Amino acid sequence: MSDAPAPDRHGDAIRIDGDYQHRARTRGFVVQRFWHAEKERVIRRYAMPARGETVLDVGCGSGVLSDFLARQGATVIAIDSNPAAIEYARRTFARPGLDFRLSTVDELGLAPESLDRSYCFELIEHIHLHQTRALFRQIHDLTRTGGTLAITTPNYAGVWPVIERALDMTKLVPRLGGDQHVTHFTRRLLEATLAECGWTVERITTFSTIAPWMSVFGWRVAERIADREDRWNLRFGSILLATAIKSAA
Repeated sequence: MSDAPAPDRHGDAIRIDGDYQHRARTRGFVVQRFWHAEKERVIRRYAMPARGETVLDVGCGSGVLSDFLARQGATVIAIDSNPAAIEYARRTFARPGLDFRLSTVDELGLAPESLDRSYCFELIEHIHLHQTRALFRQIHDLTRTGGTLAITTPNYAGVWPVIERALDMTKLVPRLGGDQHVTHFTRRLLEATLAECGWTVERITTFSTIAPWMSVFGWRVAERIADREDRWNLRFGSILLATAIKSAA
C-alpha cells in the first residue's frame, strides 16, 4: 500500500448549490437556522474583528459570514472554490469592503503579513489533512504578528458522528460522510495541526451540541442554552472552535 497522500480536493464529490448556506441560515427548519446563526454568535464572543481590520474568510460559501464580518466594519476578502457560491455571494451581498473571489489562499497574491484575522469555518473537514497543514502555513505567512485565526470543524470525538449518520440517513442535507467530510478532527488533532504550522493555540472549545435542538422550544431558550454550553465546554460537543494567534518569532 502506498504512503503517498491522497490527491488534493478542490471541491466536494457532490454538487452544492451556491445559495446553500444562506438558504439554511434564513429559510431552513428552525434547528438549521439556529445552527448557522451559532457561527455568528461564536465570532461575537471569541473572534470579533475590529473596524478597519483586513480579514480573510476561507471557504466562504454563499457569503453569509463574510457579509456579517463586513457589517462589523472589517475589510473582507472572501474566497471559495465553488463558482456557483461566489456568483451567488457577489449578487446577494454586494457592499463596499467585501470582495468575493473564486480562489484558493495560495492563488490570492497577497503580501506577507497583510492580514489581521482569518476565519475558516467548517472547511477543513472537506479537505485532506496534508492540505489543511498547507492551508494553515499559508495563512500564517499572510498574517501579521499578533494576528489571529479562528477555525470551526466537527468534533469526531464527540456526538458529531451520530449526527452525521442521522443526517445522511434522513437526507436532510447533502450527503456528508465521504462525499463532503473526509478528515475527522478531534481536539488533539486540531491543536497539534495548528501548533505544527506555527500557530499558538489560545483556546479550543465546543458549541452547537444541545442549543440548536432546543430552538424548537423558542429561540431565546436556545440562546440561553448556548451561553451555558460556552461555560461547560463539553468534551463531547458537536463542533470544535479553535482560536490561535501568530506569536512573535
